[in-house]
Amino acid sequence: MLLLNITPIYIVFLSLMLIPLAVKVIRLRWAHGVSLLDGGHSDLTRAIRAHGNFTEYVPINLLLLAFSEINNAPVWSLHLLGSILLLSRLLHAHGIHHKNFKARKFGMYLTFITLISGSGLLISTVFIQ
Repeated sequence: MLLLNITPIYIVFLSLMLIPLAVKVIRLRWAHGVSLLDGGHSDLTRAIRAHGNFTEYVPINLLLLAFSEINNAPVWSLHLLGSILLLSRLLHAHGIHHKNFKARKFGMYLTFITLISGSGLLISTVFIQ
């Protein structure tokens, strides 16, 4: 029986992070009376992109984490990647919502680091071990 013990921790935290991003989009849609796109409201545009960016990058990172765990990657490496992913997504969302370009940029750098490192980790667990 296959059991994942580490990846689910990060799935839970990231799922909980997704809720406020979605709720913000919904509230702004209601406030502006916009059902599709952004209606030209920059705050809604930022909320949509924060939500969209999260949903674009988190799933592939979680797959890299899960498959690395399945292939017996070191526990410390899984926690490191998961923690960096959490931090990257917090920084990115904060940066978009508060127009903080440095936080947003650093969040994306960390996101790409998790993609590259996660890919390397998975390759090493599949082909090197």
